[in-house]
Amino acid sequence: MNKNLIIVAAVILVLVILGGGYLLLGGKTNQPVNNVSDQNTQENTQAVTPTVGAEASEEVETTTIEYTDEGFDPSSVTIKSGDSVTWTNNSSSQMWVASSPHPVHTDYPGFDALKGMQEGESYTFTFTKTGAWKYHNHLNPSMFGEVVVE
Repeated sequence: MNKNLIIVAAVILVLVILGGGYLLLGGKTNQPVNNVSDQNTQENTQAVTPTVGAEASEEVETTTIEYTDEGFDPSSVTIKSGDSVTWTNNSSSQMWVASSPHPVHTDYPGFDALKGMQEGESYTFTFTKTGAWKYHNHLNPSMFGEVVVE
């Protein structure tokens, strides 16, 4: 009888700890810092941001890629390190931009929208590593593109 009471108490303790953890975190999931919705004010303020420091004459640029029913347009862009790319969904289906390879998205850690975007929504990511970075629509991996960062 004592063993059963200890087991029940242990199960209750585990449930209380799990419930407390859930309440403490508020059921929140991690959202990417670079996830930008279709709010015009956010997109407009991100378009050109001056750089501070020795290279103050250079500007951070944002390149826009449209996602259509035919795929990413343009499918390949070349940018400078520190610049951003904004993907806007102009298709009839959801778009989930993520680093290759599918489905693990490990070539460029953090480059992952983490969710599907509806028509009109956008995702922005700032590239700080040089190289050729392939990406795809996680919901339709046959649609892909590449960002070359110099």
